[in-house]
Amino acid sequence: MTASADAPLLFGSLQIDPQRRLVWQSGQMVDLTPMEFDILLLLARRPGQVFTARQIYEAVATDSFDAGWTGISSMVYKLRRKLGTGIIETVRGHGYRFTTK
Repeated sequence: MTASADAPLLFGSLQIDPQRRLVWQSGQMVDLTPMEFDILLLLARRPGQVFTARQIYEAVATDSFDAGWTGISSMVYKLRRKLGTGIIETVRGHGYRFTTK
């Protein structure tokens, strides 16, 4: 039986609520932009899977007015600043993956 796409995701002190588009860490709400949330959710739904910046961009971009897929690295940087560096791992030469260490 698979979990509902709207079911909250729990990783230690990190909680992601896809339905309400909210994130908490250690009980504190984390303020994320819509695209930051979408990137986090994409990676968190497949822990350990490596996504290239282009794959992430194509999955989360809703319009073509954004900075483009090269802006993904800055989004990941911002997510790490808000959630801690251990959440999203860079796989050199390949992309990014959500880690549950």
